[in-house]
Amino acid sequence: MRSRAMDTGQMSILDRVSTFFLEFSDVFRQAPLSLLFCTFTGLLAGTELSFMRGLLQLLPELMILIPPAIDMRGNVYSALVSRLGTSMHLGLFSRSLRRGSVLYQNAYSSLLLSLSLSIILGILARVAALSFGMSTISVFDFIFISVLGGIISGVILLGISIIIAIIGYRRNWDLDNISSPIVTSAGDLVTIPSLFIATVLLLQLDSPHLLSPVNVTSLLLIVITLLGLLRVFNSGDETIKRIIKESIPMLIVCGILGIIAGSTLDTQLDSLIAIPAILVVIPPFLGANNALGGILSARLSSMLHIGTLDPEPYPPRVVFMNFTVIYIFALVLFSLVGVSAGIIAGMGHAWMPRLVFISLFGGILCTTFLNFASYYIAILAFKFGLNPDNHTIPLITSLTDVVGVICLIFAMLLACFSGCVLL
Repeated sequence: MRSRAMDTGQMSILDRVSTFFLEFSDVFRQAPLSLLFCTFTGLLAGTELSFMRGLLQLLPELMILIPPAIDMRGNVYSALVSRLGTSMHLGLFSRSLRRGSVLYQNAYSSLLLSLSLSIILGILARVAALSFGMSTISVFDFIFISVLGGIISGVILLGISIIIAIIGYRRNWDLDNISSPIVTSAGDLVTIPSLFIATVLLLQLDSPHLLSPVNVTSLLLIVITLLGLLRVFNSGDETIKRIIKESIPMLIVCGILGIIAGSTLDTQLDSLIAIPAILVVIPPFLGANNALGGILSARLSSMLHIGTLDPEPYPPRVVFMNFTVIYIFALVLFSLVGVSAGIIAGMGHAWMPRLVFISLFGGILCTTFLNFASYYIAILAFKFGLNPDNHTIPLITSLTDVVGVICLIFAMLLACFSGCVLL
């Protein structure tokens, strides 16, 4: 033992670096492709968001719903694939979708969670809009947009999650390294157009009558969701019950955090609409943070489950090594986001350093937060006998959205004070 410590102390910096990359070769081999996919789809989502400028000017409250809706989809389905990854580590996973199988239980609970949280988000968005003195969109309108958008994107994300799990199982992949970024980025990509479709349909169907198609549809969706929840709690499937019981309170907290992020963006809506590049940056910036947090959270959850990590008040060396991995990915991703957003928005060369600074500086600040938050949320959930897969990823995703928006705005202000006048 002493000899090994002496050998380690005598290792050169180059040897230590090569040992580090060798030790984490799995994540460096498997994660980059999914993270690049996350960045690419986030940029597409940002482009979609920039195309919604006219709709946002017509219905400014819609911005309040966008971040929590994206979050919720990522939270529900990232937690789904994280649970499936843990079941693979424990040898419980099978490719069957029969009633009672791991895959069926997780798929059913995720769809029900998506419906339930979409209704709650619609109500929370209406409350937030009223607090800002906005009343263009009624509570039934918000529920209609949120739930219909949730159904469209939820079905797509469920299919993607199942495909990833089955292919990963066949090829012996570690889902912790690849699943969360893919699901998060897919959520970014499909949620914005889903909300757009739902909003356009709302504008086509809405009327001032109490029994308008929108109001009737919203009430019907609420009833169907409540019946689904009652059916679960009256059934004998304890796994689905546990997922629902553990997830809903945490997802409500996440929804509130997402509403705060959306409300913060809504207060800057005029400035954001005026600068197309910033609208393009928002989804990939938040998506990259969520993907990095998802990778770290999933790895920590699996380590706690299989006993390779003990909950300690101070992060041990293996956790700090995982932090370093996340920082390395962050440096590359946020630089790429800044450059790509400038190119997509057609900004001049003078803007490029500003966008890279905003994205990179804000991203590193948020990465520092998500590293420590992921660790402490995971160990607290584990200590209280809760499944970290159901709590860490959803909570860290929502927290990083709020913190990410604050970091992004702070970076913009800092660039302003540095002489880069942005607003």
